[in-house]
Amino acid sequence: MRTTLVATLLASALLVGCGTTSGRLGDLPSVPDRVNAAKVVVVRISSFHGAANGYTVALDGKDIFGIGSGEHAEFLVPLGEHYLAVKCFGGFTPTWKEDSLRFDAKKTESSYFVVSPSMSCATVRTTTEQEAQKLLVASKPINLEVPGAK
Repeated sequence: MRTTLVATLLASALLVGCGTTSGRLGDLPSVPDRVNAAKVVVVRISSFHGAANGYTVALDGKDIFGIGSGEHAEFLVPLGEHYLAVKCFGGFTPTWKEDSLRFDAKKTESSYFVVSPSMSCATVRTTTEQEAQKLLVASKPINLEVPGAK
């Protein structure tokens, strides 16, 4: 019995590292006018549920970065309508799943999003700056300047 418990805990510890890849996966959006650009802030809540599963954040159909439990990232986007998605592999069926929403990036404003685990994969929702600030304090930033950097 004890051997089974130790083996299970060891396997669990190894699996936790498998899906928690974070950092740049693709190009950041091209922003010709950085002075008037909008900022996007994505925060993944820290949660034991789904912690071993890495999520991919995409903008306008292009994968940008991976985000782990308790992490956040900020990046600029050009003004206008955009499509933000969070994808992961798993859930009840071992397939890729996605949750997404559209938002309007406005001049010199910030858009805040919270990513949290769900029964199928992950959910993404908009939030207020006040809620985002509370979550940001408790999360670790992802460096998006260099692909694969944390």
